[in-house]
Amino acid sequence: MRKKKWITLLLTGIFLLSLVAGCGRESDKNTTDNKVSVAFWSDELTENYGPYLQKAFPDVDFEFYVITNSTDYYRFQAEKGKLPDILTVRRFSLGDVASFKDDLMDLSDSRAAGAFHQSYLRSYTYSDGTLNWLPVCAEVDGIIVNESLLADHNISLPTNYQEFTDACIALKKFGVRPFRSNFSADYTCMEILQGLSVQQLTSQEGREWRQQYESGQTSELSEEVWMPVFERMQEFIQYTGIDASDLETDVVDVYRAYQNQETAMMRGTSAEATRYGAADGSVMMPYFGDTPDNNWYLTYPAFQVAAKAQEEHGRKALICDILETMTEPEGLRYIATGEDMIAYTSEANFSLSPMMKHIRPYIDSNRLYIRLASADMFSVSSQVVQGMITGEYPDARSAFCAFNETMKKRDKKPAAKVHIDTGYSYTFDPAKGSPAASAVMNSVREELGTQLLTGQSINVSGDIHAGDYTEEELRFLTMGESIDILLCEMTGAQMHDYLSYVLTASKKRGSVINDSSLYVSSGFEMEIHKTDTGYALDKLTIEGKELKPDEIYSAAILGNEVLMQKEALKSAGITKYTKSELAYEQIISDRLMNGRQLAAPTDYITLHL
Repeated sequence: MRKKKWITLLLTGIFLLSLVAGCGRESDKNTTDNKVSVAFWSDELTENYGPYLQKAFPDVDFEFYVITNSTDYYRFQAEKGKLPDILTVRRFSLGDVASFKDDLMDLSDSRAAGAFHQSYLRSYTYSDGTLNWLPVCAEVDGIIVNESLLADHNISLPTNYQEFTDACIALKKFGVRPFRSNFSADYTCMEILQGLSVQQLTSQEGREWRQQYESGQTSELSEEVWMPVFERMQEFIQYTGIDASDLETDVVDVYRAYQNQETAMMRGTSAEATRYGAADGSVMMPYFGDTPDNNWYLTYPAFQVAAKAQEEHGRKALICDILETMTEPEGLRYIATGEDMIAYTSEANFSLSPMMKHIRPYIDSNRLYIRLASADMFSVSSQVVQGMITGEYPDARSAFCAFNETMKKRDKKPAAKVHIDTGYSYTFDPAKGSPAASAVMNSVREELGTQLLTGQSINVSGDIHAGDYTEEELRFLTMGESIDILLCEMTGAQMHDYLSYVLTASKKRGSVINDSSLYVSSGFEMEIHKTDTGYALDKLTIEGKELKPDEIYSAAILGNEVLMQKEALKSAGITKYTKSELAYEQIISDRLMNGRQLAAPTDYITLHL
């Protein structure tokens, strides 16, 4: 009897220790702290993914905001001790987040991690076995081929690198550019450089180097691994006929040339091909290796997700439950809103278009390479690949050396340029609003010189900290994606109609999904009440006096013109407006760089619950 009792106590102890070590298998729904902050890397995620999380966890008070798509943002917040509970980012490298890995949950033993193919998690695991980040469903990057154009010239679809080279040479003889891409973009330079040599980067030596690089054990390229990468890139530039003129083209130019059959192949994704009307008659092929078995598709997750380390058991279990919900098949479908996304888990399968007809064997054999996307890789790949194209680096050796030298120079943090005297909390107060969002919106209105301004609070990236900032860190105050600033004149009645529309619009870029995503008013105040389905506007005032319905005001509207704001303004009778030439993010940065502080926040809202 005593023996059974000791076994029971031992098993109980082991179970409790497992909960302390990482994500437990049982969630304490009765945790007293039900507020969970979620930083999205794009405002697109607030349309469908945010409501999905709220539906799955109706008792959780989610605080959403949109950040700059950079792990440097989280490094900055970690230094301030202000990481959000849930972190998401698209541009990602393990090495870029190593400095604050101990501030994050270790998910290596979590149920969420258990659903992923281990070959993909290798790129997210430190040398000590720690796993902080998980990739969600991914977009596929490959070589888009005009299959009929090749057939017209009796050229077969390539199945390996030599056949790809032969096809390029044959196309040039027929006066057709074999390959084009927008080499002015950093992501294109990086993805083609890596894509052409996935065979090399996935070798044993390549995997070992990547883990050392991602774990912060080296900041230099391995000559054994990377010299062949630059040699192949040099060959590629020569036999495809890429030259300096390709640095002047953007993605629209590339797709136009492709549709006009001036070029037969290009780097791209299914989403891009569909957006630019080039999907029909096209197939996406992998990046070619020496044999078909060495062909790989390049992938990049819609985003990576991590969680801040939690001390209290019940809260830790809640965050783990949210992470698991975010990465399960139903959650992934709210991210993969179109075709041709693929999952890194074995539990989810998405529909694939005819364009992706060759990819299934690669999915089944896990030959989907997750790009190495550190901040250095983006910027240095752009510099070096463009230099190879212009002839600045005439051979693989000079390109390799330039890449390494630049990587070494980037270790030093730039000097602070700005000091923000007063910090402001992002947290929404029903009697006042969000002080951080108000400070930013008031500053933008002052710079624009309008009487009124309104924009969503999620366009401000969480708390604003007092202290020193580098010029780059000023970007962390606002969402990284560009939002439109629409300037117009409108009456008090029209502003009322406009806000009534945006408060009730659903599933649009700019929809209000909870208190943290409400609109901020600058130059006037709003009184709003909650309804069974959302929010309703009661009245608008300026310093307590109601806006006169017929009086005309100059106004600035912040948001996505095409995906919501044009329609919202039209509903209020506004069809004439102009776009500000000043960029939202730059307005705040320039103001601070010129020695001015942020404008003081105002109490802009009263929300009746």
